[in-house]
Amino acid sequence: MQERLKIWAILVLTLVAAIIYAVSGSNELTVNGFKFKKLDLSQLMHDTTAVADTPDRDNGASRVDTTRQTVLFFGDSMTSGLFYRLDEYCQANGHKLYSITWFSATTQSFAESNLLDTYIQRYHPTFFIICLGSNELFVRDLADRKQYISAILRKIGQKPYVWISPPNWKKDTGMDSTILAAVGRKRFFDSSALTLERSNDHIHPTVSASYSWMDRVAQWMGTAGETSHPIVMRRPQKKYRHTFTDYYQTTFSAFTGTDNPERHRRYFK
Repeated sequence: MQERLKIWAILVLTLVAAIIYAVSGSNELTVNGFKFKKLDLSQLMHDTTAVADTPDRDNGASRVDTTRQTVLFFGDSMTSGLFYRLDEYCQANGHKLYSITWFSATTQSFAESNLLDTYIQRYHPTFFIICLGSNELFVRDLADRKQYISAILRKIGQKPYVWISPPNWKKDTGMDSTILAAVGRKRFFDSSALTLERSNDHIHPTVSASYSWMDRVAQWMGTAGETSHPIVMRRPQKKYRHTFTDYYQTTFSAFTGTDNPERHRRYFK
């Protein structure tokens, strides 16, 4: 009985000491020769998931990643003009490029289909370039668009990426700012203010304008401190024979099950 009382007395004294220690300003406590350090509860309660999901708006990386990248470039019809110059940049700098142009695509298209998932599983890209939003410049359901953007980013996961904004030909209704809020300024190339010569539809930049547009994007992507993950993007010094790019027509909807992407795509050189 006495032994049990002693044990209870020790437990009570230990609890009292712990309470006094917790409310004290001391960071260290010694009990019977053992030293105990106070834990920083604010660190234990820190939501690391929230930090990982928070866009990097302020701090660009101070060094350029010099490793060769496997780049997946995907988006709407604007990618068809940018692809050729981007392909030259990738070949000149040792990167491997895979490109998807889905005509008339929106953020909803890539969010709700498994097209992007299929390419990620097949090619294991280490860097993503997105060009989406041109077909959503005048939408009003911005809350839905935010969800689609988030779904695309979840597919990408923790891999580095940049988002090239639409080259606005008219003032948008908030799509640009919705994308910016989701990805952060250091992952967002703002194309809205660029002066670009347009093709006959007055929407898509001409071939030469697309080359100039991509030059601006590449310079930004390769500049330390400007983007969250700069990569080597030195300007090509010669012409390159272009690789293949995958084109999906407006009527394309989605893959289902183990569907083969080659059945749907069209090769253009």
